[in-house]
Amino acid sequence: MRALQRMNGHIQRWLQERNFRPGQVIRERYRIIERLGTGSYGVAYRCDDRVTGELCVLKRVHPLRGGRQRAELIYDRELQAMSRLRHKQVPTLLDSFIYKGQRCLAMEYMQGMNIGQLLFEEERTFTEQESLQLMHQLLDIVQTMHHQGLIHRDISLSNVLWYDGTAHLIDFGLTWREEEPPELVHELDELVSGDEQEKKIRRSLDVSSDFYGIGHLLLYLLYSTYDDLDGQQERSWEQELQIHPRTRRMLRRLLLIDPPYTDAAEIITELEAILAEL
Repeated sequence: MRALQRMNGHIQRWLQERNFRPGQVIRERYRIIERLGTGSYGVAYRCDDRVTGELCVLKRVHPLRGGRQRAELIYDRELQAMSRLRHKQVPTLLDSFIYKGQRCLAMEYMQGMNIGQLLFEEERTFTEQESLQLMHQLLDIVQTMHHQGLIHRDISLSNVLWYDGTAHLIDFGLTWREEEPPELVHELDELVSGDEQEKKIRRSLDVSSDFYGIGHLLLYLLYSTYDDLDGQQERSWEQELQIHPRTRRMLRRLLLIDPPYTDAAEIITELEAILAEL
């Protein structure tokens, strides 16, 4: 039975992908140039917008788990969030539609690689100062979101782009709007697998979930310059990383080891004070 289900899944994915190949024109407007990548919630393509003549991104919402039900939930959540959010470091929503049964979003194209690609494929390193400067930009976006009643709930290595000294935040499929009934979010989150405690923290309907994601992202950036000596006994990040004491204290709060932050402005103020001392 499982083998048959997997086979049917492969067939369905092949049939869906067949309609989104390079050179094809979607909705008589978006000519696909290449596939940018595939994530847990969809597939992104770089396209030529034949109406404006500009490059854009076409996202086909296609979650790996949960089928049509989850696709509808994610599509609606991302559509609502991007329609409301206005920030120069967040892609502008251009269009939304259903094509060949697939829910699609067209948005502004932003250059850059995600942080995961930079760290693990390009082996890019970030100093403590560079790491904090990137976090400062990211927190400015998050602060705007929180002021507009939105919590991202999925800040991660793959959802932050970096290009020419500028950070961009993408993927709003799990974003919660403060006026939205929690039951709808729980219906979506029940379909997410993984460590239960980690999931509860990252998917919490509270600003601390975004700060927790930022804390983990900062930890990855700081480790990019860490020299792991062969044969050295594994230690905690607090022992391994040679960072400013105030950066260490800030990380403990972001990671909920110590009492958490309740407002992005407080973290930004702390960041600016650390940067002034570095």
